[in-house]
Amino acid sequence: MKEVTVGKRRVWIPAWVLFLLGGLLVSGGLSLLPFENVFWYRSAMLAYGLGSVVYIAHAILRDKLIGSMATGILSLGLLLNLTGMVRRTIESYQLGIFHPPWSNLFEALTFWSFIAGAVYLLIERKYGLKLLGAFVLPVIFFTSAFAVFKANHELQPLMPALRSYWLYLHVITAFTGYAGFTVAFGGAVAYLVREYFEKHEKVRRLLPSKEVLDEVTYRSIAVVFPIWTASIILGAAWANEAWGGYWSWDPKEVWSLIVWLFFGAYLHARQLMGWRGKRVAWMVVAGFVTVLICFFAVNLYFPGLHSYATE
Repeated sequence: MKEVTVGKRRVWIPAWVLFLLGGLLVSGGLSLLPFENVFWYRSAMLAYGLGSVVYIAHAILRDKLIGSMATGILSLGLLLNLTGMVRRTIESYQLGIFHPPWSNLFEALTFWSFIAGAVYLLIERKYGLKLLGAFVLPVIFFTSAFAVFKANHELQPLMPALRSYWLYLHVITAFTGYAGFTVAFGGAVAYLVREYFEKHEKVRRLLPSKEVLDEVTYRSIAVVFPIWTASIILGAAWANEAWGGYWSWDPKEVWSLIVWLFFGAYLHARQLMGWRGKRVAWMVVAGFVTVLICFFAVNLYFPGLHSYATE
């Protein structure tokens, strides 16, 4: 928290709010430079890749300076990613096709990278778990690299069904869910690695305790599960407005429900059945596979009402 004086009153503002406002100001300034949005997205991808290497180096060497560098590089990557998003929004406005930067596959993946990185940074700050970055950052880098090298970068007008205020509500909640599940996946993989090498003291020292990893994984899911639930409800309301029905058993809808059921089962098993440790860690890994199917496989290989996200 930071104290700010407003008139004669003292107001306490969370540090992350100031960080976000500062990032928006800097990104807004950088977006005015004569570089297209893809330049900033590529730069962010490179930062995520470098950050992955430095986080892994920190996990091995346990050097405080390297850990600080890793956090700084990730923060730079998020700043560059945000700049790309701001610049792309400006370019869409200049072309007369204004829309937020999360309407197609390229924009969705880069938005996913940004939200996942931001959520991880909040968890790192709260729990001091820099070692978790060695498992989370490579996933973020892969997502960003897939967008840069495989997805279509071209700015296109929105489909009629997407020209709605629901685009802001539904997509933001959905990708916050994706981000939380990504961080939880990193925590679960770290737990399983720690479990596998439990008898190897050198490896065991590299990772936080299993109790901490289990708790971080659980909290990541517990926080975003209601948000994912809200995204499904908002999506149903949007579908009713756009297509005349709340549910049509579209592949995307079905797999979104499967993701919800999977992580709902995880929360049920952990809270009500008392499951801990390796069993629930594998549940999270399997759950993240359903997330990947929900986004990548459905968008790329199963045409449906959500086919706009294939390019």
